[in-house]
Amino acid sequence: MKFIKIINKFKYAFLGLQYLWQREKSFRWQLFAAFFVQFIAYYWQLNKISWALLTIVSIMVLTAEAFNTALERLFDIVEPRLSGQVALLKNLLAAAVLITALGAVIVAGLILL
Repeated sequence: MKFIKIINKFKYAFLGLQYLWQREKSFRWQLFAAFFVQFIAYYWQLNKISWALLTIVSIMVLTAEAFNTALERLFDIVEPRLSGQVALLKNLLAAAVLITALGAVIVAGLILL
């Protein structure tokens, strides 16, 4: 019984990833960038620490985008009209993704350049 619950948790996670892939252009671009960075790390034979840092920041950006999408959908359900407060919250979520992405670019720049 526990095994089925574990399988279902993965199923739901993959459904979430499928949603992000199909409906979020930003997620697709960020995933492409993450794979590109991984390719560069492999091609340049970076040390394990540098490669791990690049992987972590890439995952952080993808995770921030997933949280952004989830919370935006929640706000759309709670307050379908774009009220001033909901607009502010969505802008703050977008800012969080931007900060995370800029941090990832800085880390990548420090390691790769």
